[in-house]
Amino acid sequence: MTVTVIRHKRRKRAAFFVTPDGIELRIPARLPNRVVEAILTDHAEWIAERIATLPKRDLLPDDRLLLYGETLPLVKRDAETGFRFDGEKFYCPLAWGESSLREAYEAWLREHALAHVTERAPHYERLLGVRANRIRIGNQKTRWGSCSSTGTISINVRLMLAPKEVMDYVIAHEWTHLVHFDHSNAFWSTLASVYPDVTGAMAWLRQHGHTLQIKKTN
Repeated sequence: MTVTVIRHKRRKRAAFFVTPDGIELRIPARLPNRVVEAILTDHAEWIAERIATLPKRDLLPDDRLLLYGETLPLVKRDAETGFRFDGEKFYCPLAWGESSLREAYEAWLREHALAHVTERAPHYERLLGVRANRIRIGNQKTRWGSCSSTGTISINVRLMLAPKEVMDYVIAHEWTHLVHFDHSNAFWSTLASVYPDVTGAMAWLRQHGHTLQIKKTN
């Protein structure tokens, strides 16, 4: 895991972020390189400690894909014309390369993520007495979900790789923002009333979130 330096036009100060792809240092666009080097040097010990505490990401073999926290078989064969899942195994054409597989895998995950969130949303809408205006599936680097002031809720497609109860936590979290658009004590109290194991789900994401990768790697 390395540190990636990313310049942002609107950023006013430098800050470190831990993402699934490593540690990012996000800085103002015009920050001099010498200052960037100084920041990295001053925080070298913190960076090393943070990297050391993260679990190592296990690379999936060629014949496995991740879904709902389980590694499932991937069968490649000439008879297949596309990407599909039969409830136990994934299938794709034998001739597909890494790029084709990843594209089809992510498209499948997005489709089923939208279906899953749409199916679970009414449960929390009944409990909270609210309703989202729109549901969208994203692939955010640093957020598992978000709720806009207009009632649009975004859920990260990579949550399809986590256990269902963890994805359910994020759904509950974002729908609770339709009631409390902040992280106040009232927000956490309301969230706990509709999703009892908030602490457990948050701990799982802190420990394993960086391993949730759609990218298929040999």
